[in-house]
Amino acid sequence: MKTPKGTIAKRVILGLFALVILVGGYNVAKQVRNNIRENAIEKADKQRIIDAQKADAKRRHEFAETIAKPAMQVWKKEHVVLPSIVIAQAIQESNWGQSKLYQKAYNIFGVKGTYKGQSIIYYTDEYVSKDTKVAKGVKVVMEGDKKKISVPATFRKYPSVYAAVENHSTVVALNFIKKKNVTSYEEQATMLQKNGYATDPNYAKSLIALIKQYDLAKYDK
Repeated sequence: MKTPKGTIAKRVILGLFALVILVGGYNVAKQVRNNIRENAIEKADKQRIIDAQKADAKRRHEFAETIAKPAMQVWKKEHVVLPSIVIAQAIQESNWGQSKLYQKAYNIFGVKGTYKGQSIIYYTDEYVSKDTKVAKGVKVVMEGDKKKISVPATFRKYPSVYAAVENHSTVVALNFIKKKNVTSYEEQATMLQKNGYATDPNYAKSLIALIKQYDLAKYDK
């Protein structure tokens, strides 16, 4: 018995329709899977960022605590540099303890010279004019129109963080904060800049901003 042509045509159309639904469903399912995978990757990336931020915050807190203990001990003994100022300077000078000078010599503040006969040679970067002659062995890097040279210098090597903080207090008392018992960190920061501790015109503002941001004044109490 022959199947009517209209029936065949309907079956073909239904078959094509079913195929379209099948293919469309596959594409939808594939897109859903891709979206799930992308969301999972994005979530994992966000979690890695969060974990890295937590680890960095923990490292910074631990560094601040490492400097705070001897800073408070030296303040109680000498009453020269407030702990908040010491910690803020340590953060700024050593980049939260990441500097090679700190890691190799406990030289938190970049003090040159020797300490009880102990020192370390470390290269410091300086910018000079393009026609400046440099000695043999000096590293030279061109940064556009600027000429940066790395000059070896002798820095103090300390046996401990406490020794570095204590020596820092002595240096500051002799040259920058010549009054004892100054209990305002704003005043001490201003005195450091005014008396030439750093050439940065925003040095005092930077120290004060760090103290406020990380609540370092709590160590003064």
